Amino acid sequence: MTTEGGKVQVQLVGAFAIQGSSGEDRTPRGRKACAIVAMLALAPEGKRARAWLQDKLWSKRAPEQGAASLRQSLHELRVTLGADRDLIVADKFNVSLDRTRYVLDLDDIGSRRDAELLEGLEAGDEEFEDWLREQRSIFDERRANSRPSTRATSMPGPADAAVNRQHILVLSGAPADEAKTPFVVDSLIDAIAKTVVELGVAKVYDRRVRSESFDIEELNARDGLSLRTEFLDSEADKLVRLALLQIPETSMAWSSTLQLASSDAANVDDPRIRACVNLVVNVAIDRFAKIGAIRSDPLLASSLCHSGILHLFRLGRANFEIADALFARAFELEPRGIFLAWRAYLRTFMLAERQFTCRQTLDEEAFDFMRRALDLEPYNSYVAALSSQVHSIMRRSYVAAYEYAERSVNLNPANPLGWGCLGTAKSYLGKSIEGMQHTLYAREIAGLAPYRFQLDSVSCIASVVAGGTNHAIDLAETCHALSPTYAPPLRYLSALYAHRGDYELAHACVEKLRVNEPDFSFEKLRDKAYPAAGLHRTAIIASLPRVQV
Repeated sequence: MTTEGGKVQVQLVGAFAIQGSSGEDRTPRGRKACAIVAMLALAPEGKRARAWLQDKLWSKRAPEQGAASLRQSLHELRVTLGADRDLIVADKFNVSLDRTRYVLDLDDIGSRRDAELLEGLEAGDEEFEDWLREQRSIFDERRANSRPSTRATSMPGPADAAVNRQHILVLSGAPADEAKTPFVVDSLIDAIAKTVVELGVAKVYDRRVRSESFDIEELNARDGLSLRTEFLDSEADKLVRLALLQIPETSMAWSSTLQLASSDAANVDDPRIRACVNLVVNVAIDRFAKIGAIRSDPLLASSLCHSGILHLFRLGRANFEIADALFARAFELEPRGIFLAWRAYLRTFMLAERQFTCRQTLDEEAFDFMRRALDLEPYNSYVAALSSQVHSIMRRSYVAAYEYAERSVNLNPANPLGWGCLGTAKSYLGKSIEGMQHTLYAREIAGLAPYRFQLDSVSCIASVVAGGTNHAIDLAETCHALSPTYAPPLRYLSALYAHRGDYELAHACVEKLRVNEPDFSFEKLRDKAYPAAGLHRTAIIASLPRVQV
């Protein structure tokens, strides 16, 4: 390795090594010290909580012993780094690497296709070994998708990724003719385009508007999709036909027909129209993912984000780790607020699933990502919706959650997450019936979104607060069927079944929860700090048996 601009070089591909800013070997002798640098280097933002590091390296020791061992390893690191000791930044809660002081060897992986990530590094702890297997899996997937490098660095900068690699969606057809195209059709197309842009799915070109700002031949030469609409008006029916065509082949990717209201003034607030918006967007996301797989191009921020969303909603510690890394990489390629917002939202799932080591660090990270996302994209309805969820789950700040959720649905009334968060906030602020209606509306317009089960869950909670026990059970059972390991519906079902006297069903839910949450009990549910706030708005908690079912 050679130094680059007086920075420390950290080698992760092959045998772990550190080279100081002056070219000398600064690799620690201790395996734990090496592991700490490796885990920080591979962490999003280059930072981990002290408790997280202790859990990975000293999982079988008492917290006090683990903390002492971590301090000793950090001291060893600073001594070994010598003049570069400021690479390590530590406070009472976190340890991080100063990102201005080092470079990694991960950006040029194509030229070292046979080397293993952190080859031979062992730390003597099963938790570390589990983490290392996950990281090697992520690395191998990335390397399999990478192209051989023809330059010193194979990864493009953010500008290259945004300009040259971005997917495109072309809104095709003749320019709008007010006499023939009803307002509701143009509104439908506008909502699709807005949602695509907000989610970072693709860059949108609108051919309904006469413009010389883009070259049609250039667009046709790039990979993308074209959305074509056709309005059919007859005495019997008013229909909108939507089709997604592959660019440049113009082969059919998907099509559907939406029947409008028979009256001339169709209602743009009709949930069927907003469900159609989300259906088209989800189909487009799926098609773009397939295009990326065919082209074997890992450099699209939108593709990385989509993959991260899928991992997030598959749940579990491993998937959360992978999702966070994918969102972080997407932001490196294209610094958009939506990618940071997903990272903040992810931490609400880590809290709800109790998949975290340090609650304070989790909270700080969620709000840091949220604030930065809002600074970058204050008018993005999805950033606003995800911010609402952060306030609601992390701190139960329902007034703030309401403000962000209301902003979300005002910016984009077709946003299901916005309606779900607005319903949750209203439920906790005393407007339970209205809140439940909003969450049910969110379910109705979400279509096949990967987060559909989460909307079932918030609808269950809103129904509990509104007093609809049987309806809440139906919604929780639906959520559990879609996502069998998701903890919140199982918590509510265990309490709702017991409240109804179905103790056998309640016991079955408790046993399922204890697979991933061994200490679960009704006493946990009674704790107001436990993630089941909706139950405390009702008499259900008081009705639970004192003896565990």
